[in-house]
Parts: sequence; structure tokens; C-alpha cells
Amino acid sequence: MIALALLTVAACCHATWNLLLKKSPLQGPGFVWLCAAVMAPASLVLIAWRGLGPAWWAALGSMALHTAYAVTLQRAYGAGGFAVVYPVSRGTTPVLVTLAAIPWTGLPPVVTWIGAALVACGILVMDRTPGRRGLGRGVGLGLGVAACSCAYTLWDGIAITVLDVDLLSYLAVSNLAQVILLTAVVRPRKVLQHWRSAVPVAVLTPASYGLALVAMSLTSIGTVAIGRTLNVVVGTLLGLIVLRERITPLTTIGLAAVVGGVLLGASL
Repeated sequence: MIALALLTVAACCHATWNLLLKKSPLQGPGFVWLCAAVMAPASLVLIAWRGLGPAWWAALGSMALHTAYAVTLQRAYGAGGFAVVYPVSRGTTPVLVTLAAIPWTGLPPVVTWIGAALVACGILVMDRTPGRRGLGRGVGLGLGVAACSCAYTLWDGIAITVLDVDLLSYLAVSNLAQVILLTAVVRPRKVLQHWRSAVPVAVLTPASYGLALVAMSLTSIGTVAIGRTLNVVVGTLLGLIVLRERITPLTTIGLAAVVGGVLLGASL
């Protein structure tokens, strides 16, 4: 239950920075670079304090996978839109992680499969909208996003549980590497003016994922993948309260399915 509590707090952080990101005037790789640049001084301090660690190279792998995820996500949203990409990518990630982790963890118990299925069905029900355009390409790229999410979840899970990396230095090295990588494709002078909108996102993003990484040290990778879909529930509630969006019967059914699936997956 400690892992579930951590994932719940992580979901709140994740949904909040997504809400702030939606309101930001700057989008795309420029905003990703800016958020990483805001955290760069803190990352340097953490590295000076904690050191790189013997498995520092694992953070470079994490950075590469997270960057691929961000690029694929942007392309997916450009092709199919949120209503197509989001439910596909979020709903299929727990299933992909569960399947991919079988060589290390063995076949999961039936309750895990039921939980993953409930989460997938719940998200698909919540985000079902008529008249969706670009469905075929959106679904394809949404599955690509899910594959990237599955890849970095497994990579980071191995880094935490097998390589026993130091969490703070791991996040710091990954952040600095992302700044260096994206500087090659971003014009810093054009995006620095938006630093105020990037600060809260820059703080909440590593906080959200850092809590998920801590949860990985307490429970299975598959359970964490399922539990992280709680951000869909929190995001829906924030949309209802902050953006005053209407909640439909389908949304209510989807919320119940997601919560039930997460609780089943986290009960082991």
C-alpha cells in the first residue's frame, strides 16, 4: 500500500504539470529543453553531492528513451489528436510492460491480468469520442508511444532494482544529458522568455517520475505501470474541477474501471 500511496501522489503531480503544460504558450521540444534547463543547476549540485555512481551510463539510456517518447508523443498528437492517442498509449502500456517483463518476473498472477485489462478498458471508455479523425495513424503512433513508455519503464526498473543506481544522481545525469542533447535542436534565446511557465512543470515532472521510481523499489514493474495510469483519473477530476468539463456516464464508468484495475494490480 505504500507503493500505491506514492503512485497516487505521483499521479497528482503528473496531472498538475500536464494541466500547466496545456496552458503554456510554448510547446514542443523548446519547452522540454526549457524545463530541463531550469533544473540543470539543481542537477549539477546533486551530482557534486552524490557523484555519478558506477552505473551513470544507465541514466543516459533513460534520457534517450524518454526523449524518443517525447518526440513520438508529439508526432502522435499531430497525427491523431488527444482523444485517439492518449487512451491508446496509456491503456496499452501496462499490458506491454507486463508482457515484456515476463522473462524476468515470470507469468504474473491472474489478478494482474484482470487489473491491466480493467485499466485498458476504463481508459478507452473514458476517452471515447465520436467522429475522431486520423484514427488509423493516431492508433499506430499511439502504440508507438506506448512502446516507448514500456521501454523506459523497463529500463528504469532494471536500473533501480538490478543496478541499484542512486535515484537522485540518476535523475540528475538524465536531466543534464537531455539539456545537452536538445540544445543541438533548440534555439535557447527564443524560449528563455517563457521560463516562468516552465518552473512549476520542471519541478513537478521529476517529482512525479521520481516517486514512481521509488515505488519500483517496493513493488513489481508491472504493478507500477498499472498504478501510473491513476494520472488519468486525477487528470479527469482536475478537468472537472479546474476546467469545468462535464463528466459523462461513460467517464464515470471508465473512472471506476481504472480505479478498480489499479487497486487489483497494487494488491499483490
